Amino acid sequence: MNKKTLFTFLILSLSIFGLTNNANAQEFKAGLQAGMTATQVTGDALAGFNKAGLFGGVTVHRKMGSFGYGQMEMNFIQKGSRFNAKPDKGIYNSYLLRLNYIEVPISYRYMFYKNLGLELGMKFAYLINAREFDENGEIPEEAEKPGFNKFDVSVFAGLAYKINKNYNIVFRYAYSIKSFRPKPDNSYTYYSDGQFNETLCTAFQYNF
Repeated sequence: MNKKTLFTFLILSLSIFGLTNNANAQEFKAGLQAGMTATQVTGDALAGFNKAGLFGGVTVHRKMGSFGYGQMEMNFIQKGSRFNAKPDKGIYNSYLLRLNYIEVPISYRYMFYKNLGLELGMKFAYLINAREFDENGEIPEEAEKPGFNKFDVSVFAGLAYKINKNYNIVFRYAYSIKSFRPKPDNSYTYYSDGQFNETLCTAFQYNF
């Protein structure tokens, strides 16, 4: 994933939403959202959504069809992986990976039952920074170890519940379709075929 591809995707998305048509601008509604994430990394040999993080951003949506909505967002989201030491059980090693992203999700929400909707979409994300820690402190970058890709692409699905006219609560699951850190040439076993973000997110949305 490169900047040209991301730019092309955003232009196409804006065109699909009709943002280039000023006559329909009044059909769009904006909103804010905030919540929490629970994340893990496929390919690091650690299991469990043990890394908590923050999530928040802005939304723009419009009605598309009789029962659905198209939505574009721009969010800050924290991902990564965590394994805590357990000295009482004789486990002294620990690990923490912190990944901070700016994400642009595009989704369609189909209201299939009263106030309950199903979401499907894709997210393009840009990595702001990444830091790794173990029981000895921060892990320095190594020349022989592959770096983090600046762009991450994920697909996601979720459920949205409309509390009232202005408030929604959303539950989402997302998974990277492209590794955010590739398998190294010398083949560390814990990298497998690369590392992939896996995210659970719960958020409240406020629509103006």
